[in-house]
Amino acid sequence: MKILMSIRKPFKIPTSEFWYIEVDRKRRSLHTKDKSEAMRLYAEIKRQYLAGRLAQLHGDCRKTLDDFRTEFLEWSEQNQPKSTFRAGRLALGKLMAETGGSVRLDALSLRDTDRMVTTARKAKLSIASINCYLRHVRAVMGKAVEWKYVKVNPLAAVRELTGGERMPNFLSATEVATVLHTIEDIDLRRLVAAYLATGRRRTELLALAWGDVDLERGVYSIRNNTAKRGKGGQYPINAAFRSVLLAIGEGAGRVFSRWEHPDTISHYVKRALVASGNPQLRLHDLRHSFAVAFVEAGGDLRTLQSLMGHTRYQTTEIYAHVTNDHMAQAVNMVKFGPLDLFGKKGD
Repeated sequence: MKILMSIRKPFKIPTSEFWYIEVDRKRRSLHTKDKSEAMRLYAEIKRQYLAGRLAQLHGDCRKTLDDFRTEFLEWSEQNQPKSTFRAGRLALGKLMAETGGSVRLDALSLRDTDRMVTTARKAKLSIASINCYLRHVRAVMGKAVEWKYVKVNPLAAVRELTGGERMPNFLSATEVATVLHTIEDIDLRRLVAAYLATGRRRTELLALAWGDVDLERGVYSIRNNTAKRGKGGQYPINAAFRSVLLAIGEGAGRVFSRWEHPDTISHYVKRALVASGNPQLRLHDLRHSFAVAFVEAGGDLRTLQSLMGHTRYQTTEIYAHVTNDHMAQAVNMVKFGPLDLFGKKGD
């Protein structure tokens, strides 16, 4: 059931000398005939309303944000990818910095996330970073609904900022060959090739175990606890990824067992990209490179959505724009030299 949240300034009605307010469409008398006193009472009631202390409006929730944060992070650390856990922890920290830990969950409002945005802008954070906090704090509060601490997500209506979108960077087929050729560390070369061949996220590939790989059937599985939003799946092994797996040689434990921490591999890949002449790229751009190569080879976006593990189709659509821009640039590579288009008739 959706709870409407609104409060109307003091007003009078023809049949009474007292001032009234309207809270969630319910008229309430302020029991005063004095306008100044009515405004004072209104301000206090509004403050209580926004703080969630009008229990009749919000139900019987007594769970504070601090208590919920402790429970959620314990659960998240055991059941979500490390990157999701860290993002959730940071987002909750930003929210608590604005509200304090003693605020009740049902007292949270969009005003709190607006303050988060204001603080982040003052700190000169990028729109992409701010949107990341907003997405995760909204998702975290969804878990409070699942656990029945609140009836509805108080932050469900949070909207991300616009203007922070950027077209993804990627490697062309020629650039891929150059990058791989410059990586002397054979383990790192194989890992980079695997990211390019699968389009997997950083933690998904690092956590891949040989038990998740079936070379005979030509499929591999991403487990729910390593996938973004806990949604894993089974994916086909293409020729390039098969070559990587065969080069490593089937074993036990994790396929890429040399690296334990995701940040470590991000550092190694970044250093390799810089050395190959691509300082603008990062590890995640290997995922973009897979997607662009797939579309440019004739792959459709719906299939790509499944391969990439995107929840929203709109996330996948960006690659259509990338390839269109890429074609617009590529077509200008066709040159015939100076053309005389203004010769005299009969020439």
